[in-house]
Amino acid sequence: MQTEQLIISLIKDDLINNKLVNGLNQLGLCASDYHLHLSETIFSLMGIDSSADDDKLLDYYIQLSSAIQSVNLSDITGRDAIVEKLARAIYSELLQWKV
Repeated sequence: MQTEQLIISLIKDDLINNKLVNGLNQLGLCASDYHLHLSETIFSLMGIDSSADDDKLLDYYIQLSSAIQSVNLSDITGRDAIVEKLARAIYSELLQWKV
C-alpha cells in the first residue's frame, strides 16, 4: 500500500471512530476515552512537523474532521464514497502544513 493511500485510510478510520464516539457521547454514554487519536500518526507519516504549531494543527485537523458529524453513516448507499471524499479533502488540506 502506498503511503498516501495508507494515510487516507487512517484518516477515514479516524473519521468513523470520531463519528461513533461523538454519537455515543450524545446518547449519554461516556465514550471519550475511546478516541483513537490517529492525528499524530497521520502527521508523522505525512512528514508534518507538528511540534512548532501543534495546537493550531490539531485544532485545524479537528475542525476539518468535524464535517463527518453531518454525514449519515447508517445510509449504506454512497457512505464509503462520502467518507473517502472527505478523507481525501482533509489529506489535501494537511499537505499545506508539510514543510
